[in-house]
Amino acid sequence: MSKIFYNVLLSEHYFIIFERLRHKTHCMIKLIIVPFLLCATIYCNAQVTHVKPSKSQRDSLRNELEAMLANDQKYRWMIMYGELDEKKLAEYKQMDEAQKFKRMTDVQDGKVGITQAQKDSLWRLQSPIDSRNFITVMAITKRFGFPNKYIEPYKVSTMIQHSPQMMNDKIFNELMGEVDNGNLPGFEYANIYDTYRMGKHLPPLYYTEEAFDEVAGESKDVIPANIDETNKARKAIGLKPLKVAH
Repeated sequence: MSKIFYNVLLSEHYFIIFERLRHKTHCMIKLIIVPFLLCATIYCNAQVTHVKPSKSQRDSLRNELEAMLANDQKYRWMIMYGELDEKKLAEYKQMDEAQKFKRMTDVQDGKVGITQAQKDSLWRLQSPIDSRNFITVMAITKRFGFPNKYIEPYKVSTMIQHSPQMMNDKIFNELMGEVDNGNLPGFEYANIYDTYRMGKHLPPLYYTEEAFDEVAGESKDVIPANIDETNKARKAIGLKPLKVAH
């Protein structure tokens, strides 16, 4: 299986990578009321020393994060494949990479699947979930450090990537601090950062993912816009430099 389509929980990376390839994002945001103390936990300027969670706390955090990740997927499959029927969704998930990509592309272009109005309605349901997940993830990170011992880091970074409207320099600085202290893998930070940039129609910096060639039906390497800048940034977070074939 190609790197770009490696299997993760519920194959969530299919949707992330598809969003990157299409260079389109859905930023429909539904305002929600956020408890003041939780916001303060995330955004206050005071330096906070991480607390080492006990085993019972780790178990509780893992269960909470897994439940959040399930909610992260709650309406995404329907939007991604343009289908509301669970049986048909299960069939789409079994297709090969090229078929999945074509289905997602056709749904995005409105050629097949549910109507745009239905997709908009689903996004209105999903967006508040994403915002709540983001706030909770960052609160956990602020208190205990980025989760990496009791749950796979990519599951957590996936939820962060789904709230680009809540990202800012302060959040990225906090996440970089988690890279520096060894809690957040550099690869996951790079995915978060590049997803954010591509959502703003900017080129990625770290180039951690391959692109999908629709004609060939396979993944291929992407040549960085500035290989020196990319490799300098990659080195800073512990990633190997990229080499451009001549």
